[in-house]
Amino acid sequence: MVKKIIISYFNSIAATLQTSKVQELILINQTYQVNDIYLGIVHKIFSSINAAFINLGQDSKSGFIHISDIKTLKRGQKFFSINDLLSINQVILVQVVKESTFHKGPRLTSNIHLHGKYVVLLPLCNLVLISNRIYDDNERIHLYSLAVLIKPELMGLIVKSCAQGVSESLILQDLDLLIQQWYFIQKKILLNSIPCLIYKDEDLVKKVVRDCYDKSIKKIVVDSIDALKLVYYYLKKWSYISTFIKTKVQLYDRHFCILDKFYVKHTIKQLLRPKVNLLHGGSIFIENYEALTVIDVNSGSFNKLYNSKETILRINFYAAVEIAYQLKVRNINGVIIIDFIDMYSQRDQLKLLEHFNKLLTYDDCSPQVVQLSELGLLELTRRRKSQSIREVFNFSDLKSINYSGFFFVDDLYYKLFCNISDQDLRNQFSSNKSIRSLFFSKQFILCKTLKNKFIISYNPLLNKYFSFLDRKNLLCFFYPKANYLLPLFFYYRLTSLQNFSDS
Repeated sequence: MVKKIIISYFNSIAATLQTSKVQELILINQTYQVNDIYLGIVHKIFSSINAAFINLGQDSKSGFIHISDIKTLKRGQKFFSINDLLSINQVILVQVVKESTFHKGPRLTSNIHLHGKYVVLLPLCNLVLISNRIYDDNERIHLYSLAVLIKPELMGLIVKSCAQGVSESLILQDLDLLIQQWYFIQKKILLNSIPCLIYKDEDLVKKVVRDCYDKSIKKIVVDSIDALKLVYYYLKKWSYISTFIKTKVQLYDRHFCILDKFYVKHTIKQLLRPKVNLLHGGSIFIENYEALTVIDVNSGSFNKLYNSKETILRINFYAAVEIAYQLKVRNINGVIIIDFIDMYSQRDQLKLLEHFNKLLTYDDCSPQVVQLSELGLLELTRRRKSQSIREVFNFSDLKSINYSGFFFVDDLYYKLFCNISDQDLRNQFSSNKSIRSLFFSKQFILCKTLKNKFIISYNPLLNKYFSFLDRKNLLCFFYPKANYLLPLFFYYRLTSLQNFSDS
């Protein structure tokens, strides 16, 4: 099966595809992300639940840390109360392990993890671990022995599964970069004010190549030359360019959006809908709540030439395949309850459970099936890492949610990095439309006005090629070979100079 990686550098979004079907979405936003490191201040302590809230220096919610996630310098001692470890206004170095939701802040830990391609460095923990996905006993012994020899003193090391068959020099090079990164973080702690962001993993290309790329990927498609150079840099850095690896890197330079070309935007629109139609008839309905997801299976138009018992089993089998896919691509986490069509045969129930468990083994977030209850409800849990698709693209309440991320509106999605009311948006669009004739007096062939277009001013490509004189009042015109950006402020300056010269 052909595997691809699609990287839209302008939109800060990437997707992994298998047989032209989106398997995973990778997003970069300006809010809390997994692996972000902060220097925070203890804001509140709740001794009843042995937890504390940490002020991270941003306008959004404070982070939550439990006593089990606090790594102390006093090794070997056990503490039973969080008051023995933390106090109000205490400075603490923390890392995000679970991203925030609409109503909860991010989950934090003081046990810092620095992720590389082949290893993970634990600066505050003295242990060696090997990935459970390395099944060869000889390879596990070899990597464990190597990790014990090369790990820094009083630091820990986790060897990833992608380290199998990799030369020792590459693992050492990866470890050296992580050690330098830890020294840089220590220096940055001394130079910055408190509280503040110390480290953020915001390089989309690096994140994709590090976490998603393997030798089975046949093609990587990017939409900018800068992203193409970065892909080559990281592939060469981690020795993925050789005659034995047949991965092609392609630059997509056509005028049609890369997200539309590979149906990524269409897939996102489908993922935001509660109803999912099954391939051979029938459907499933997915309803999301704060920490609970309910999935209902319906037979619908499924009407094959089987008896009733076999028909129900086949519908549930097809539904299990689609549910396993939806859990991964939507990044559904927390408690999940699935209402399959009732099966009264215990043998059929065991078949369904075995089939569903095999499908869940391909999920990186380790879903765990709890039980099949007497009511026929399958209960399982899925570990939360990053935000779900519903949380990332939800824009239902902009006024009450101070969120910086993606919002999905009709056929376009925008990145909003500031709070803008609906009235401001309408005024902005109407002003752009009404004064359009002031800039151009003649008709342009193949010229189309992009309505509701937002420019992502933080993007390095846009900052490199365009100068923003007026970020709020901005006109955007599209031509097949170029983007013409003409701010109102610039037009005002031109007209003023012209009037001055005429006088």
